[in-house]
Formats: sequence, structure tokens, C-alpha cells
Amino acid sequence: MSGEMHNWSQYCPSGNRYRKIFVDHYTCRSEGIHVTYRNLCIPGIVLLVSVLLTASGCSNSPAAPDSGSDTRFTYRDPYAWPTSSPTVQGLDTAKVSLALKETKANPFILSLLVIKNDTLVVEYYSRFQKENDYEIHSASKSFTSALLGIAIDKGIIRSAQERVLSYFPDFDTTGIDPRKRNWTLEHFLTMKSGIDWNETADHTSLYSDNVNWMYTTLKLPLKYAPGEQFLYTTPNVNLLSGIITRASGISSYDFAERYLFTPLKISVRAWLKDPQGVYAGGTGMSFTPRDLARLGQLYLHNGMIDGTQIVSRQWIQQTLVPRNSANHAWGDLPSVNYGYLWWNNYDSRDSIFMAAGFAGQFVFVIPAKNMIIVTIGDDNVTTEQASYFETVMIGILKKYFF
Repeated sequence: MSGEMHNWSQYCPSGNRYRKIFVDHYTCRSEGIHVTYRNLCIPGIVLLVSVLLTASGCSNSPAAPDSGSDTRFTYRDPYAWPTSSPTVQGLDTAKVSLALKETKANPFILSLLVIKNDTLVVEYYSRFQKENDYEIHSASKSFTSALLGIAIDKGIIRSAQERVLSYFPDFDTTGIDPRKRNWTLEHFLTMKSGIDWNETADHTSLYSDNVNWMYTTLKLPLKYAPGEQFLYTTPNVNLLSGIITRASGISSYDFAERYLFTPLKISVRAWLKDPQGVYAGGTGMSFTPRDLARLGQLYLHNGMIDGTQIVSRQWIQQTLVPRNSANHAWGDLPSVNYGYLWWNNYDSRDSIFMAAGFAGQFVFVIPAKNMIIVTIGDDNVTTEQASYFETVMIGILKKYFF
């Protein structure tokens, strides 16, 4: 990349909805997407969700048992954050009030949570309640980053320099582009696999129910040499989830439940699987906003939570190193870069890093202020609308919190 500033929206998660393949928590079965659902135990809210989805031609009925559905997820109530007031935790109440006013004026913002000094000081929901979960799209990638770090910490995977193809001895490499033999996990963590990919295209025919999705990704042609160029490619991260499964001998869900979700006291409420039963790493996870904030808290405290080191401090630090040669603007964030499946912004003010998904599914971590902010945006929109939503959300947060 050149050193000049670019608009980050051409790379960012607003272009990553996989309109036909890796899309929403609630989606049309006619599109051939198999997603796990968890019915909410709040009758009024179940009814509302049902009405909304019926009106759009989709159904939130649980999928019939098959390779794409799994009803055995461990359910926990949303994490019970200790609560406090903004004033007690040192926030400007006038700014908080203005932030909430602007948030409420934008009905596409479904939820806003602010955690300050490890206490919940702001919790806003426009339509639902704290028990509701949301599909977080590409913010799922940041969970996968944590899982890969845990696998490396435990010696299940040796390092981020491991060769990708070494985990696929059953994959026929006859005639393969020789540059793919140089693929490392780090290339996939940093979106530098070189795969020729367009996040906004329709990939229905490519990733059908009748093909092996991991093998399909391994076969994709290269546009760049590995490590040469950043190109946002969600199949990179789905492949990393498959590698975690192959290396650990258990599913990515079981691995996450054992080493991440249980220590964090959170639950994934839905998680996309491919036809081979491999959980997606790049999208398709659903969490409540309260549970989502726990991921931010884990990274705020360098991998330690409730007195236990869940992910090594070394992995967290490696994750947050900017890996691209140039920064890019993303709304009011002027210096956005990318690490190991986390975004970061370093400017003349405080550093910020974030997990980010389509239409404003954000987890912002602001270490200098000991603060975490979670937003949820309405994802039933076009890519252009999603980009606008993200810009508005970033603008509100930077004005009043960053």
C-alpha cells in the first residue's frame, strides 16, 4: 500500500456481509444457509422478532438437525456486570446525556453499553432487552483471534508462523500455486493471504452445500503473494477455525466453551457451521451485548480476567501491533490499521482498538480511559447503509467518549 491516506470503508466490515453465504443470525432457509438459533424465553420479544422476520420473508424457526445446526450450546444468562453511575466513575454526565440523545435519534443503533473501570455505567436498548442476542458478523473474527492465541499458549499450535497447508495433509496439492506453500497462520490472521477475494460479491455458487468449504478456500486463486498486501477475506478466518479443530481434535465450539466462554461466563447463542460441521471463524456468532463486552474486558486487561490469565499477555500484545504499511481513515478515526483480527487506531490522542462487524457491531477498547464500549446496529440493510451506520456510530462515540 502507498503511504497516502485512504478511505478504510473499502476494506472494513461493512463490505463483509456475504449476502448469500455468511450472513445474518436470522436468515432465509431458501438461501441454503444453515444457522443455529436459540429461541428467546421472553414471549413479547419472540413475537416481535417473529413479526419482523416474517415481514422480510424470512423465518426465525430453528433449523432442522443437520450439519449446519447445533442445539447443544451451553446457555448462561447475560453476564451480570457490576453497575455504577457515570458520575461515580468519572464521566461527564452532560456528555453522556448528549451521547444518549444522539443515539436515540438514530433508530438503527439498537444497543449501546459503556463499561468504565470494570463497571457498567450506560446500558441502552432501542427495541429489545439485555437478554437478546445479536449476530455480530465480522466481530466474530476477534473471538477467533483469541482462540488461536489460546491454542498457541497451550502448545496445541506451535506459533503463528506455522504453515497453513501442514494442517491439510488430505488436501490434494497437485498443480497448486507454489506460493501457497508459504502460507502461514499469520498471513491469514492479518488478511495477507493474497487470495483474490471480493467481500461484497455473491458467493452462493462457490460455497454451496455440496462442496467442502475449507478445500474451496484453499483452491481460491491468489491475487498477491502471501504477505504482500492486505485484502479483507473472511474465508481466511473460517479456515483458521478449521485449523483449531484439526489441531485440538475437538470442534471450535467445544474449544471455545472450555477455554474462553466458560472462564468469561458468557454464551455464544448461535454459531454458523459449514456443511462439514466446521464452525465459521470469520462470521456467524451471536452474543448478547453484555457478553460481548467481556471480550473487550479480557483484552483491556491483557488477557487476564477475574484473576485468571485466559490468553497470554504476549498474544494480546502481538495481536494489537499494526500490521499494514499505511493507516486509513474510518469515519472520524483517522489512523486505522489491522493486527491479528483486531482493528486499531493510533493518533495524537488515545489509542483505541476494536472488534468490528457489519453495520456497527463494535467492541471498542480504550485502555487510557479504562473503558469498553459496545454498540449493536441494525444489520438488515445494504452495504452502503451499513457503512453509513458505522460512520455515525464512530462519530458519536468519538465526540463524547474517546
